[in-house]
Amino acid sequence: MALHRDQYGIIGQIQPGGWVEGGDSACWMGAYIYLTGDKFPYVKTFEKGFGGYVRHTDPKNTYNGFGAYYKNPWNGCMSRDQLTGVLGALIRQKERAAMLRLFLQHSLRLFLFDYKTIQNGSDPATAKWKFPGLTAFDFWATALRGFGAFSWLFWPLLVVLDLHTLINTVFTNLEKDDDQINYTMKYLVSREFVPTPTSWLASKILNKEKLMRHLTSYWGGWRDNGDMIPLYRAMLEKY
Repeated sequence: MALHRDQYGIIGQIQPGGWVEGGDSACWMGAYIYLTGDKFPYVKTFEKGFGGYVRHTDPKNTYNGFGAYYKNPWNGCMSRDQLTGVLGALIRQKERAAMLRLFLQHSLRLFLFDYKTIQNGSDPATAKWKFPGLTAFDFWATALRGFGAFSWLFWPLLVVLDLHTLINTVFTNLEKDDDQINYTMKYLVSREFVPTPTSWLASKILNKEKLMRHLTSYWGGWRDNGDMIPLYRAMLEKY
């Protein structure tokens, strides 16, 4: 097994020639921090501007500098999936002020969109603008759990928002695609922080053995970061 890190200690994807590409680093580091409680300076590294994040801090560590692109709250490279990893890191590291900044920045997009406005791997200088992706109820539920004891004020709302995770659990049980790391993050946060009857029901119907097979395939396959696998197993056994 392995866990590939670049010259900054950031987890990424090993490439031919031995360099580590960081197009998914914000998400992957967020997952690692959530699962381990690691003290890596996540906010200092990945936040660029007020509540805005990049996939990697160094343009040279992503193809065409794509992953380090951030212009403003409406123009950047961060998808909903990448931002899910960000939420996990902020929640685990109790970065309440950073969570508030992210929350306020999201409000500038009416809590409806991410800010991935260029295609993966494209050159920000020449890339055509693309319509950003939608965020949704499960993303809102995860973010609202990032404010410590104050998050309990949102408990009645979370009962409703967690219906999205419950429905996604049904589809995840049937899913053949092994890319389930963002579902897993949202599910684990919903069980560990301000749990609701809805998230409890999701835990009862979730096929954890199948989910672990997906996670094992995702991290242990061509991505070759297999040291993540036992971290997920230990957390899923708790929740």
